Amino acid sequence: MFMVHASAVPQRPPGYDRMVVRQNRIDARDLGYPPVDVIPNDESAITSLVVAPDGKVYGATSGRRSHLFVLNPIHGYVQPLGFLPETSAVTNAVVVSSNGEVHIGTSPGGRLLKYTPEAEETRPMNVTKACATADLGQAVRGEAIGALAMDRNSNTIYGLTYPNVHVFRYSVLAGEFVDLGTVAREAPAGENFETEKTMSRVLSVDGNGRVYCSGENGRIFRYRPDAARLEPLNLYAPAVPGREPWTRVDALIWDPSGHFYGGTSDGYLFRFDPEKLTITNLGKPLNQYRIAGLVRAANGKFYGVGGDEDEMARLFSYDPATAGYEILGFVDVNRRPYYSWQAYVVKVLAGGLDGTIYIGSAERISRLYLFYPW
Repeated sequence: MFMVHASAVPQRPPGYDRMVVRQNRIDARDLGYPPVDVIPNDESAITSLVVAPDGKVYGATSGRRSHLFVLNPIHGYVQPLGFLPETSAVTNAVVVSSNGEVHIGTSPGGRLLKYTPEAEETRPMNVTKACATADLGQAVRGEAIGALAMDRNSNTIYGLTYPNVHVFRYSVLAGEFVDLGTVAREAPAGENFETEKTMSRVLSVDGNGRVYCSGENGRIFRYRPDAARLEPLNLYAPAVPGREPWTRVDALIWDPSGHFYGGTSDGYLFRFDPEKLTITNLGKPLNQYRIAGLVRAANGKFYGVGGDEDEMARLFSYDPATAGYEILGFVDVNRRPYYSWQAYVVKVLAGGLDGTIYIGSAERISRLYLFYPW
């Protein structure tokens, strides 16, 4: 009698392998050491990622509680550093200063916290205790922090708040907050439940220390430190015609070429020249809404992830040299019989100093994915 062992049966239809990222270029990490020392379910959605000057990757989660974690590429595992008190969301709001101090913008409290790394490798996993942070104060009274960016040259942190979309500045040396103004006055017209003002999910700093984000109707705003002024530009993020009031910039990164590359809530990739004040629409890499994250790799290509919470996230690349896109597939790791994981919702990407691209899933049970573009 001939018997077929379960291990000999295909784990999934062979055709599916053409729809996912090539398996020799991707891996994943639990958020801690399972089964106990892991950031709990419903508290593990990764909504912030940043790479420190020394190459460590810091991230924060959202859910019932927010947690801070770190991955040191030398040893490669994720180490939870503790939960953030009175915080349920940290969205694109973790930055690291030139001296390695980590700053975190919280919601709903709108506090700016500082975490100082010290002998992290000798500490035990921490998922049940509060992270040791210093409270630097509330950025704008009555507002939550929705995004942060840092100019390491001037040791200045910039942020966006919600619901009223203030831009603020925090001087690390002086320890002072300054409210710079707002980038949206009215919520776009719509159903009764649509009451949120349109705001960028990110801020970004160019090589001259100028700060950019989007606001009402997808309009680009700029803050110039030399003029101490927040100003609207006569530029708008690419949008599907008729959807301009709901358009926002979801991803925006500075490139050494002297341009910004960004992604919008409608799923367009664009290039922005801050000197000529021009925006070039580079098209839609995916037939999906939202480019949630974007990084530049050492090979000169840009890698992004698209899809909102109602769709399955897909990874893509864009090559400026050829103006060509490559659809890389679903963010999936198949290591059966040991484990098989797929990221359905992705909200953040970060580019490591060694070229690794870190992908944070944002689900009830989330993991950190590592993509190798070489």
